[in-house]
Amino acid sequence: MYGHERSLVNSMKGRPFALLGVNTDKNIGIAKTAIAENELNWRSWYDGQGGSIVRQFQIRSFPTILILDHNGLIRFKNIRGTTLDTAIEELVSDAEKAGMSGVPVETAEFRNFTTADRKYKVEAAYQKFEDGKLFLKRKDNGKIIEIEMKVLSKEDQQYIREFRRSLAG
Repeated sequence: MYGHERSLVNSMKGRPFALLGVNTDKNIGIAKTAIAENELNWRSWYDGQGGSIVRQFQIRSFPTILILDHNGLIRFKNIRGTTLDTAIEELVSDAEKAGMSGVPVETAEFRNFTTADRKYKVEAAYQKFEDGKLFLKRKDNGKIIEIEMKVLSKEDQQYIREFRRSLAG
């Protein structure tokens, strides 16, 4: 069932492409087992039954396939086979023409970020800032974490402001 998806992810390595899954099994344990047993090589979120992702995208049947372009717009829905492959190649080519490479870009050095109350610390690198939230890449496991800017220490908030100014040129 997942062979085509696995080969698609492998064939698109280094190109601006991501396959994302949403799992709606009864519990997260079943979801984790399915990911392991089926050797999924893409990110898959557990949304529970009728979770926020399913509601937001108005998913009515499974599987539902949504194809988004590099601007985040849904361009195709529920296409399969060669039609799916052709659509993906077209959109990936468009993204490449727009200057996207698909190669991860490190945007900052790893440093220790601390909460304002000094209870929590994480060694991470800045990835992006959006809607008052900071996205950091953890050094220990490479995962992206999301934290509200206001939760960070004043020093870290200042670092982020200065770093963002340097990116703006």
